[in-house]
Amino acid sequence: MARLRRSPRPGLNDASPARILTQICLLQLGWYATATALTVFTALTAGKAVSLALVLDWRTLRGDITEGYMFGLVWILSSAVG
Repeated sequence: MARLRRSPRPGLNDASPARILTQICLLQLGWYATATALTVFTALTAGKAVSLALVLDWRTLRGDITEGYMFGLVWILSSAVG
């Protein structure tokens, strides 16, 4: 009599390291694309010079002026969208 093959356990194919790494990279790419688009739009609308530091460096945000609050809100919105 032939031996019956076990069916693979559910979920093991989804947990491969390459798939997890790919998903992490796609999520990061989505976040940075969203953050860059929102920040560039906001900076151009506010009349501020566009720089990469607005997206990558939290020290460019100032908490004592309205512009700093606005860019902080953009960071929060990009986290919610991206």
